[in-house]
Amino acid sequence: MGKALSGKTLFVFPVALAILGLLWNTGIPTTYTQLNGTFSGGLVIPSAIAGDVEDYFSGMNATLYGFEAGVVGDINASITLYVLKVTPPFDPEDFEVSINGRLIRGETYVPYAEEIPVQITYMGRDYSFFLTVQPAKIFKASGSWDVSYLNNATNVTLIKMNDLKLVVYAMGPEDYEFAVCKTPENTEITRGGLTLGGQE
Repeated sequence: MGKALSGKTLFVFPVALAILGLLWNTGIPTTYTQLNGTFSGGLVIPSAIAGDVEDYFSGMNATLYGFEAGVVGDINASITLYVLKVTPPFDPEDFEVSINGRLIRGETYVPYAEEIPVQITYMGRDYSFFLTVQPAKIFKASGSWDVSYLNNATNVTLIKMNDLKLVVYAMGPEDYEFAVCKTPENTEITRGGLTLGGQE
């Protein structure tokens, strides 16, 4: 007698068929593309734009900026925030690219991550994946400030680097929020919190 199918198998099989059905019904042929360069990793994207997507990322310039803020008090601590400046070789007409939640139009700053989420939008459909980025240049600025100063600092610029600045917001005694903003628009790119003593 043949081996009976388990309940788990019976459940997975129709789910797999449903997923395949959704893929078949998109009507948009896809292909696997491997990127190697400033941005690297594999992605499955529409075949019609695969060549343009490869040219787009192979010609992308990326520069990493790091801002380190040290806090000096009874307990010393520090926080480092990173932002990535990406400059694409062209603005695509047939698709849109978002990196870490930011739509890329010309030179754009985005929050940095080692495995950075990327999304391509084509004909109303989103194709999402993670890529590894190797910045061509890395710049870092740092400084330290006493808690007696930071406790009274609200929307105070601590560091400036090119058209970026590190701003601090005192949320309470020894409780701070730091943000990297682009000037002159004062657009916030990324933010992080630091509380001395590890309090939530």
